[in-house]
Amino acid sequence: MNTYVYSYRRASIFWALILISLGALFLYQNFNPSVHPWQIIAKFWPVLIIFWGVSKLIDYAHARRHPEAAPYSLFSGGEVVLLILLLVLGTMVSKIVLHSWRDWSPVNLDNDEWNSLFFNSYTFTKTFSQPVGAQPHLIVVNRRGDVEIHPSDQGMVEAIVKETIHAESEDEARKLSDQLKLAIAQQGDHYLLQSNLDALPNGGRNVRLDITLHVPPKTSAEITAEHGDISLNGLQGEQSLTANHGDVRVSGVEGLVRIRKSGGDAEVRDITGNVELEGRGQDIEIANVTGTVSVSGEYPGTVQFAKIAQTLRFTSSRTELTAQKLVGRLSMEVGSLEATGLDGPFDLSTREKDIRLEGFKHSVKIVDTNGDISLSAAVPPTHPIEVESKKGEISLALPPNSSFQIDAKSLHGAVECDFSGPALKVIKEGEAPTIAGSVGKGGPLIRLSTAYGTIRLEREGQESKSTAASRETGGAHRQAVRKIRLARWHSERPSLRTHL
Repeated sequence: MNTYVYSYRRASIFWALILISLGALFLYQNFNPSVHPWQIIAKFWPVLIIFWGVSKLIDYAHARRHPEAAPYSLFSGGEVVLLILLLVLGTMVSKIVLHSWRDWSPVNLDNDEWNSLFFNSYTFTKTFSQPVGAQPHLIVVNRRGDVEIHPSDQGMVEAIVKETIHAESEDEARKLSDQLKLAIAQQGDHYLLQSNLDALPNGGRNVRLDITLHVPPKTSAEITAEHGDISLNGLQGEQSLTANHGDVRVSGVEGLVRIRKSGGDAEVRDITGNVELEGRGQDIEIANVTGTVSVSGEYPGTVQFAKIAQTLRFTSSRTELTAQKLVGRLSMEVGSLEATGLDGPFDLSTREKDIRLEGFKHSVKIVDTNGDISLSAAVPPTHPIEVESKKGEISLALPPNSSFQIDAKSLHGAVECDFSGPALKVIKEGEAPTIAGSVGKGGPLIRLSTAYGTIRLEREGQESKSTAASRETGGAHRQAVRKIRLARWHSERPSLRTHL
C-alpha cells in the first residue's frame, strides 16, 4: 500500500511585515508633516534586502528542523526577478531623492510636484524696482514659476517676486532666500531681470519664483517661462512670449503678439494688431483681433476663433485653413469644424472631419477625405463654391432667389435637389447620380463631388421631406462614426493624442 504524506511549506511573513512598516511610516507622516517617508526609504531601502535574507535563513532553519515538510528552495525564479527589480528601483529612488539623479538623468524633474513629495515648502516675498524710459524693452526668463505683467503709470519697472522654496526646514529655506539675489539690470536699450539662481545649491532646482511686474504701458517684452504660466495685459508694443510647460493669457495689447508654446492652453483677446502662435499645446481661444491671426502646430484640444478682422490662417499636420473676415465664430475639435459668420473667402483642406458652415457670404473651397459637410449661405452666392469629399455627405442650402451654375456628382451615392428649372438636370439613377445645369440668370459655378455619400442641394428654409427624414435617421449614425474616428486617431497618434 502506498502512503501519501501531506506536507506544506510555511509561508514567509517578510512581505507582511514590509507592508505593515510602510503603512505605519506614511501614516505617521499624516500626523507629523516634518517626516519625509521617501527620504527615509531612499536612505534605508537596502535594509529590506537584509530583512529578506534573515527571513530566508529562518525559513531554511525551519525546514532543517522539519524534514517532513516540502523540500525547501532558497530562491525561486520569481524571487530572483523580484530581487533584481528591487535593486533597480531602490537605486533609482536613492538617485532621485538624494539629488545625484539629476547629474545624469535625461528626464526633466524640475517641477514643484516632485519637490513637494520630499520637502516642505516655505514662502518669502521680495519687492524691488528700477527706473526706466517711457518705452522700455523688458527681458525675463523664469525657469520655474509664473510671470504676470500689468501696465502702470509710474516711470519704472516694479517687481514683486514670491519665492517658494522646498527644503527640509524653515531655517534652510530662509538661508536659500537670503542667498538668492534679484535685480533689474540695464543692458543697452534693454532691461533684464537677473538672478543668481543657478549659483544656489543644487542649481536652484528647489526654488520657484512667481513674478509680478508693473511696467510703463508702452513696454515691449520678451518673456520666457520654462515651467509656469504667462499672463500679460494692457500693453502697447511688440510682445514675444514663450511658454514651454504652462498656459498663456494675453489681453488688451496694441501691437504684435508672438507666442511659442510646447504645452498648455492659450487665450488671446482684444488685440489691436496681429497674432502669431506656433508650437504645440492643448486648447486655444483667440478673439477680437483687428489684424491677422496665424496659428501653426499641433493642438489636440478645442481651438476657437472669434471676430478676426483680417486673415485667419491655421496649419497643422492634417489641416490647412485660410479664412477672411470672420465676424462670427469658428471652432475645431478632433473630428469636427463649425463656423458661423464668414464674410470673406474660406479655404480648407483637411481629413477625418465633419464640417458645418453657416452664414457664409463669399467663396468656399473645401477638400475633406472623410466627413460630412454642411453649408448654409447667408446671401445668394456671388462667388464660386467648390466642395470635394471622398467619403461623406454634402449638403448645400441656398436662398430661394439664388442664381448659379451647378456641377454636382456622387459616384456611388445619391443626389437630392430642391431647385428646379428648364436649364437644370437632375439624374438620380445609375452609378454616378448628378445635378448639372443652371438656376436663374447664371451666376457663380458650384462644384460638389463625393465618392460615397449623398449630395443635397436645398432651398434655404425649405428642407425637403426626404432630406429631413435622412437627417433624422442619419444623426445617430454620424455620431457613432465620429466616435470611431476619434478612437482610431487616438490609437494612431499616442504621443500627441490627436491633431487638428
